[in-house]
Amino acid sequence: MNTTRLWLLIIAATCAKGMVRSNGRPWEESFRLPETVIPEHYELYMHPDLSAKTFSGRVTISLTSQEPRDHFLVHSQWLTITNTSLISKKGNQSQDVHIIEAFSYEPHQFWVVRMDQVEAGSFELTLHFSGSLINGILGYYYSDYTDGNGKSRGLATTKFQPTYARRAFPCFDEPGFKSTYSLTLVRPSQEYRALSNMPVKKETQDSPSIGLTEVAFEKSLPMVTYLVCFIVCDFTFKEAIMDSGMPFRVYAREDRLSDINYALEVGKSVLQMYEGMFDLPFPLPKSDMVGIPDYSSGATEHWGIITFRETAIYYNSKDSSSANKQRVASVISHEMAHQWFGNLVTLKWWDDLWLNEGFASYVEYKGVAHVEPSWEMEFQFCTKTLLPVLGDDALVSSHPIIQTVETPDQINSIFDKIAYNKGASVLRMLEDFMGEYFQIGINAFLKKFMYTNAVTQDLWNELTTAWAGHVPVGAKSDVGAIMNTWTQQMGYPVVTVKRAAPDTLVFSQQRFLLDPSAQYNPDDSPFRYKWDVPVSYITSANSTVQQSWFNHEDSTLEVKVPAEVTWVKVNVYYKGFYRVNYEADMWSELGKLCASQALSAADRAGLYSDVFALADAGLLSYTVPLDFSRNLASESDYVPWDAMTATFVDIQRLLASSDAYQPFKDYVSSLVEPLYSSLGWDDEGDHLRRLLRTDVVTLACISGSDACLEAAARKIESWVLDATSPLPLDARRQSYRWGVVKEGDREMWEVMWQRALGETSATETDNLYYGMANFQDTSILQSYIELSMKEENVRSQNFLAILEYISTNPVGNSLVWDWVRSNWEWLVERYTINDRYLGQLIPRICRYFATGQKLTEMEEFFSQYPEAGAGERYRQQAIETVKYNIRWVNDNAATILAWLQAPLPSAGNH
Repeated sequence: MNTTRLWLLIIAATCAKGMVRSNGRPWEESFRLPETVIPEHYELYMHPDLSAKTFSGRVTISLTSQEPRDHFLVHSQWLTITNTSLISKKGNQSQDVHIIEAFSYEPHQFWVVRMDQVEAGSFELTLHFSGSLINGILGYYYSDYTDGNGKSRGLATTKFQPTYARRAFPCFDEPGFKSTYSLTLVRPSQEYRALSNMPVKKETQDSPSIGLTEVAFEKSLPMVTYLVCFIVCDFTFKEAIMDSGMPFRVYAREDRLSDINYALEVGKSVLQMYEGMFDLPFPLPKSDMVGIPDYSSGATEHWGIITFRETAIYYNSKDSSSANKQRVASVISHEMAHQWFGNLVTLKWWDDLWLNEGFASYVEYKGVAHVEPSWEMEFQFCTKTLLPVLGDDALVSSHPIIQTVETPDQINSIFDKIAYNKGASVLRMLEDFMGEYFQIGINAFLKKFMYTNAVTQDLWNELTTAWAGHVPVGAKSDVGAIMNTWTQQMGYPVVTVKRAAPDTLVFSQQRFLLDPSAQYNPDDSPFRYKWDVPVSYITSANSTVQQSWFNHEDSTLEVKVPAEVTWVKVNVYYKGFYRVNYEADMWSELGKLCASQALSAADRAGLYSDVFALADAGLLSYTVPLDFSRNLASESDYVPWDAMTATFVDIQRLLASSDAYQPFKDYVSSLVEPLYSSLGWDDEGDHLRRLLRTDVVTLACISGSDACLEAAARKIESWVLDATSPLPLDARRQSYRWGVVKEGDREMWEVMWQRALGETSATETDNLYYGMANFQDTSILQSYIELSMKEENVRSQNFLAILEYISTNPVGNSLVWDWVRSNWEWLVERYTINDRYLGQLIPRICRYFATGQKLTEMEEFFSQYPEAGAGERYRQQAIETVKYNIRWVNDNAATILAWLQAPLPSAGNH
């Protein structure tokens, strides 16, 4: 070795040791833990005090350092750590390590343990700690409910994803660290039980005077901190036995046991179906599901013990709507998919969140379709998952599916529609062009990386490697290269189809943006906002789906068709994540196919969505989608109407201050009136028919149908006089919402409020909250907000929803906006700016602002409170959306009014 190289190696080693010796205080330099310290096992003792609403505990973390160091870091937030000790382990010998100091570094949520430098090796870090159970409903927290006898009951439960395990116990709170856990949980001896990821190993009761029992659980499989769960509650359960002999249980409060039968049925069935689909048995010795009264999200996939918000697990055919039933099935199927993809194999860092959540958001449709094959879940995917995210991803403030995050705020902010909906949509597109190789690759990947501490590179690269060698026919590159054009740049294309000759179609692509004047730099993307597009199509001459590849390097794609072809439908079943534009005569032909229902429900829904979105973006005159919408008069399926319900509501709200507002409402009312008259309010028909009824009632009432509003008023008047007066299950929520519009007064509101206070069903309570938000008297709405602020009246998890519900009432929108601006500091204190649901509140309130005055108010508010936390990107999206709204009204209101005032075309001419 030459002298120069030797000195370079010495210098490099010295620098490396300098970093480890923390001369630069490395805990101040990064939010990330060092990857050279590996936690292998946690001995965790937790003692919640339900009376004092506090907890205490101790944890011993067995860890290995792969290099010499003079400090250790663990995550800790809102914990009081009273004792820290460190032992060096060498074989069977242990030696205390002198700790110089141990302290909290709050900016990065670290507990820092400094000592003289120790050599690489094994250690045990023990910490004693305590905390409060009433710091919100994240981490380790207290939840309560009123039982069937009117008695208040309490429980202690956990919600750790993504960065809240550190609020319960000091830990390595990053997804790249998998460890085993041995948990002991203290519970009151009488009436209460302890639940966790693993089965109970042993219970030890203290003396009767103390009245406590220590519950030790079996050692867990390797898992990450956000999947750890422990609960002390007085719940009971129902049980089913899997074909494998494993017990499957659903836990609930005793007075709600009748509401968990469907969850038990769905959970067991889907879990068994996934075992076959993934070709891997469920790896734990038991599987539980638990409904929690206070819960921040819909559910969390803790391994072996999934926890749910009550509205996502309780269903009763006597009291619940078809939409409630579908939500229960969907959420359970989503969380069950995570038991393999997310739990068995876990992302190394949050950059890959989209794959974790997108995968479960896609696979959940397979799970629901397995238990409810008549629900047409493949078609419902379009309106429930794909179409909603196309709006968000058409903004320049969107973001790529894969993006770098570091801070807890950034991590929280990416739990959004891009991760869930777009992630699911591009995976659905991927499976469509890969066929059976999609699942083959998934299963090979799961078998290769199950239980590993962290995927060696990143989840996505490893997964695309599993698909290597299965290049789709006609594609120029491999699956990874194709999908990079969808994951490494935001947005999506609009593919334009033109007929260059009788037998020749020419396709071009460009980035689709809602605002045609939006400025962006193509060089910001490695692919200059071009995509590898799987172009699927059928024609009038051939109903068999054909596919060509439009590679991102190519300016156009040329496809030959028979000269006699009169129409072509591109993006069959809307499997691709792109919109399609056609020439005027082709739109007309496709409209006729929609009217005759010659195309699938998914294709019809996609065409209605595309034609309006293209006009929104200035790529079509607005007369084209308006003409196209007349075909809805012949439409009777749920999925197309579901797509158009959202579109019509959006247009009405944007036109609210224009002369076109009332004429457009009248037009929508005329379209929906025949279907409304046919369906009525009664709970009749199959599942899809009942979902359709809900949309039709909503659209009829919001469009001002006197018949609809009067029917709703009569139902609520009867219900106010007699709480046992029957309301339709499927349209119950709409009964409350629209029944208060015509004659709703303070007396009626008070009746609803008192019944909400005494209601034990979370679903029915939310229905009442939604209805009470639609009173037309702002003084009533103001009182509603003030009363809802008090947690003894409304759970904190529901307050933001109430604000949003009121904001969707045109009468209440400005009221909520003013209240939020005046009370922002109170909201931040209550929820923290790390709360993504608080961050999402602003764009939801401002969604239909369409004036320069409102835009100025937003900009001033953001300037006054510049620290946005997890809401930073949501603020950007809100500003961009309002600028778009202003442009949209200026460009389209007059055109829409002129179209509405023009004579109707002759019969048959669409």
